[in-house]
Amino acid sequence: MNSPFDILLEPTEKKSTHIVTVGLVDTSGRYKIGPPSRPSIKHDNGHLDMYRLREPTAADRLQLAKWIAMLEGSEALCNAQTGGYVPVCKGEDLVDANSAYRHFLYGNGADRTINYERFLQGDASGKYLVRDLIADFQQHASIIGKDRVKFAITSDTYTVGKGGIAPYPATANWQKAIGAHFLWVSASVTVSADDKAKIWFDAEITVHMEDRYNFNPGAADVATGIPDSANGQFEISGLAKQYTNYATFTRQTRWADGTPTSKKTSDAPSGRQRMPSDSRRLRNRI
Repeated sequence: MNSPFDILLEPTEKKSTHIVTVGLVDTSGRYKIGPPSRPSIKHDNGHLDMYRLREPTAADRLQLAKWIAMLEGSEALCNAQTGGYVPVCKGEDLVDANSAYRHFLYGNGADRTINYERFLQGDASGKYLVRDLIADFQQHASIIGKDRVKFAITSDTYTVGKGGIAPYPATANWQKAIGAHFLWVSASVTVSADDKAKIWFDAEITVHMEDRYNFNPGAADVATGIPDSANGQFEISGLAKQYTNYATFTRQTRWADGTPTSKKTSDAPSGRQRMPSDSRRLRNRI
């Protein structure tokens, strides 16, 4: 057989002729046929969307020293060993939040690659994300894969946050580190038929994550009421710089045609939700 579908087209008699018209589908849902292609993702620029860069003042530098001390206190107390016992840490290890904020202060705006698997395994939103994203992928890959043997597909944007593929991060650590953010998917898919003529899909999925880390005019910390402008002043004075977080993760998935993974969201974590366009860093006083 040259194709996994030849078994379906074998004539019942040697003199029989089978004529099959194939109409391939190139797009379904967020997905289209083709190699990995980053969709158009527009990030905001925090306080730089409203204010021009200026020289830092003595007051700016004094505030920066204060926030550096707060960061160092959080790193000393809100870690895996002590975070669960220190009230100001909200009972959490804030290692990812602290690392993200340190890069804001010292990274000079350079892009940053984060360990997104920690979010997927350690935050309730991350756990729902993989399940529901794969279910959506399988549904549309099945449609595009009809009458194909091997193909590549790429997606438009998913969001994590209000109305997205998964809720806003549930833990303070990840609320601070990434908040609401964007995803897109690329994958290679192989289609085969078993000896009972059942069609199977095998896919290697790569999920690409992006998040702009900055502070937004008019926003405030939910827990303390500290305005984002407390850190936004570092953006406009050049004492700290916004940057973009990136990450990828891969998953293998296999399913039979007509039986994609069931999507279930009724037990998703509750709480305040946000979209990436109005993602805020929920800074607690430390």
